[in-house]
Amino acid sequence: MNAAHTDAHDSQNTSAEAVAASLRGRIRPLPAETDDETFLPFLDLCFNWSTDKPRIELEDLRHRSDAVFYFRDWGRDGDIAVAAHAEADAQSPIIGLAWVRLADIEDVVGKVEKQVGGDFAAALDKTGTEVVRSEVVTDGDAEGESKDEGGATAADLSPSDGRAPFTGYGWVAADIPELSMAVLPDHQGQGIGGALLDTICALARMSGYPAVSLSVEDGNGAAKLYADHGFVSVGRNGDSDVLVRKLG
Repeated sequence: MNAAHTDAHDSQNTSAEAVAASLRGRIRPLPAETDDETFLPFLDLCFNWSTDKPRIELEDLRHRSDAVFYFRDWGRDGDIAVAAHAEADAQSPIIGLAWVRLADIEDVVGKVEKQVGGDFAAALDKTGTEVVRSEVVTDGDAEGESKDEGGATAADLSPSDGRAPFTGYGWVAADIPELSMAVLPDHQGQGIGGALLDTICALARMSGYPAVSLSVEDGNGAAKLYADHGFVSVGRNGDSDVLVRKLG
């Protein structure tokens, strides 16, 4: 009985390792010259994750300041992206995407005085699913933004409108990039999201980033995936948790 159990256990481990190895072989860095169209289907999933809220149309995402922030002029300093392909062939369709981007330094100058202090530093030393409330962002720190019915920020936060520039829903610090990630619905539940997370975090660490951040709205089931991969809550932005994973 014990021998048979061991054999079965070893077989399961071997199978899991083979699947993981196969998946890793399908994840590749995205080149700096990647065009906007590559990002849009995945940004669409990020903004429209809930079927209970009015949909934000793709054409709107092409122009909204809070959407173009995440992909326009891709390939600038600090941009990193990895794609999961349907097959090991790099020419096969992209079925999952994870990318990190820093806010433009000129846009964060006005936020420097709001840089988080001791609470944030302590939060980075937490592990697991502990929730740490800090002064990273607060409900009242929306800088005049208005919410549309879908829960996403509808205001144009470009410098020309007289308001503070948009620096990302998950912004915490000038040297910590914000992470975005999505997997096409037909390919979810296969470990792709976790593999993308670990890969993009490894590349961010090698690039010298101390941490990565992201924002996840209340009710989004992806929060568990992020917690399982080392992200902890360090604050709130409206109806979202701001999560950070310390690197290194």
